[in-house]
Amino acid sequence: MTHTQLNTDPDIPKYQNATGKLEYSLTNDYMFRAVMQNNEKMLRGLIGSLLGLTQDEILSVELTNPIILGNALGEKELILDLKINLNRERVLNIEMQVAKREDWPERSLIYLCRIFDNLKSGEDYSNVLPCLHIGIIDFDLFEDKEFYAKYRLMNVESHSVYTSKFGINVLNLRQVEQATEEDRRNKLDLWVRLFKAKTWEELKMLAETSDIAKEAAKSIYAVSEDEAIKLQCEARERYERDWASSYSSGRRTGEKVGIKEGVGSIIKSALSNGKTPEEIAEFNGIPLDEVIKYIEQT
Repeated sequence: MTHTQLNTDPDIPKYQNATGKLEYSLTNDYMFRAVMQNNEKMLRGLIGSLLGLTQDEILSVELTNPIILGNALGEKELILDLKINLNRERVLNIEMQVAKREDWPERSLIYLCRIFDNLKSGEDYSNVLPCLHIGIIDFDLFEDKEFYAKYRLMNVESHSVYTSKFGINVLNLRQVEQATEEDRRNKLDLWVRLFKAKTWEELKMLAETSDIAKEAAKSIYAVSEDEAIKLQCEARERYERDWASSYSSGRRTGEKVGIKEGVGSIIKSALSNGKTPEEIAEFNGIPLDEVIKYIEQT
């Protein structure tokens, strides 16, 4: 982040002085987490756009898995999804995932099932809170290249919904040109431009047209001033690069000498990067018992 000559007028937001490339955009999952955790207006705005709700309909937003921003991530915090209790009557799980993962459908289902199990001991099953996992991705998941897809559990013949309490939504940042009129009314196309902005000039231009974009610019500037948070953003980018390299290496090996050896290469590479068996299983879609078996045999 670079600065022009600083303007000391207190009425002019500090981000107006920033120029050049953003060090970390909102597609960096740590930056995304930091901004959303730090700025409730941003979080409320995103939820409103994703669910088609007005701000008057959003009575309360409780982030149930906050982290200490700037601290090194522990094993349980490596997944930087946002778990949210909305209006004390609905549970959301929002995840920023721009690196392509072929196991994303299984991964998202696991996260959804975890938040669906939200009953307290002794409660009736009918009291389970509705749950929705929302993935924000930058790769095409299936052949039907939708911008904002909504998946529900339903009868394959009659299409009658089995339950309205269980679902997955996927916002594909690559397919914004497919946005519907409803998507645009909900400003999802604006969010895509915010997520993918690469320079302060882009961000400031958006901020001139939208209060949410102004909040984004202010928050990104504030977060970017924190050296500890920037280190964690850098660590996340390095982690994703290492994962992608390990995965590609494993796939190439698998193509040459068989799937078993390819999976072994992924596990071996991840172990050399200091990953635990649980992390390897979680991030690569490999059954934990298979990871453990490989370790015991080598």
